[in-house]
Amino acid sequence: MPEKHPKLLIRDAFLSTVFVFFCIACFALNPFNFHVFNVIGDSFKDIEITDIIFSGKNPEKPEIEAKISNDIVLINAAERSRSEIALLINKINLENPAVIGVDFIFEGPKNSFDDSMLKAAFDKTPKLVLASKFKNEEENPKVTYIQTSPSLGKQTEGYANLMVTSVQNTVRYFRTSDKTGKNKVNPFALEIVKHFDSSKAESFMKRGNQFEIINYEGNLNTIYHFNGNDIESDNFPKGFLKNKIILIGFFGSDCNANPILDDYFYTPLNEKLVGRKLPDTYGIAIQANIINMILKQNYINKTPVWFEWVFGFLICFLHNFIFLRHYVHRHLWYHFYAKMIQLVTTFLLILFCIYLFRQFNIKLSASPFIIPVLLTVDLLYFYDTLVKWLNKKYKISTYFLTGPVHH
Repeated sequence: MPEKHPKLLIRDAFLSTVFVFFCIACFALNPFNFHVFNVIGDSFKDIEITDIIFSGKNPEKPEIEAKISNDIVLINAAERSRSEIALLINKINLENPAVIGVDFIFEGPKNSFDDSMLKAAFDKTPKLVLASKFKNEEENPKVTYIQTSPSLGKQTEGYANLMVTSVQNTVRYFRTSDKTGKNKVNPFALEIVKHFDSSKAESFMKRGNQFEIINYEGNLNTIYHFNGNDIESDNFPKGFLKNKIILIGFFGSDCNANPILDDYFYTPLNEKLVGRKLPDTYGIAIQANIINMILKQNYINKTPVWFEWVFGFLICFLHNFIFLRHYVHRHLWYHFYAKMIQLVTTFLLILFCIYLFRQFNIKLSASPFIIPVLLTVDLLYFYDTLVKWLNKKYKISTYFLTGPVHH
């Protein structure tokens, strides 16, 4: 039957949507510091819908399989002194790699023998990139830039920082550039790509984003990798390292097959979306994924935050428009119908996010429209009480008084 009070319906659908978003803001800001809100937020803030796609890329895979890139090789230099790393670099240089990236920072001078050997190895490497990092000191608000000692020579450097405030957080992003004083510093992965394929690096920089989402394709099992012992003993295919990107770093002990938690991070590749126990990917493997993404130009494009919230507001408004009619005129069945609509809508919206991500590499954050849909059914009861109180006190008209007496 035609709606008798369309203006009141639209107005209350709009205002109830505003009310829902006001409540969400209160939950998010938690101005009164209610512990329950903190617990709820902390439980879900590190989970994203698109993790469902990434987590399927990291099962227990055999070593003989297609790798994410034929251009990248990782070499484990765990538990080695500077002189031993120098010998490893010299050995790799005999294979004529395209570029060598060393994911270690050699702070300050040490004994002169080790340092002289390492400097000589650096000087003999035509294309070399060393890692650096920005460090926040708890007692000092100023950010410190840590890099390899100048006594080892002037080398190309790039920061290896990943955008996480704690090792308990999931690594999803990396910053595309930073500054130390007035000098611009590029990420470690980008500096390596500049040496390997400058045109791909240029295309990446032209995107102009302050940060990029890492398009993971796999962890250590899906990347060519060798232990340093294998390289030193020629236990690898001859000529395999030629014209390749060689990343020297840490991914566990040569003597211990079990994961070592140093430089080990949670990523969306983790098989468990919730209740995770151990991290899943070493930092050097994350760098390899970033390099692979830039070389393939397989970027993930993030929708603007304003668009996500506007879209969420419209979705919530449409639901409130439907819910209000059921609430006022079919109140006996309101909760059943609303919950069914809520369930179906949430499922379809999640599928829509996954479809955009899988087919077009577009990341649409689900929270701005799924959370309002999940809350609006129950918050409508509170809004009903509020507007009826306003009607009684100030004679403000409302759609809630246009139907039969139902409660």
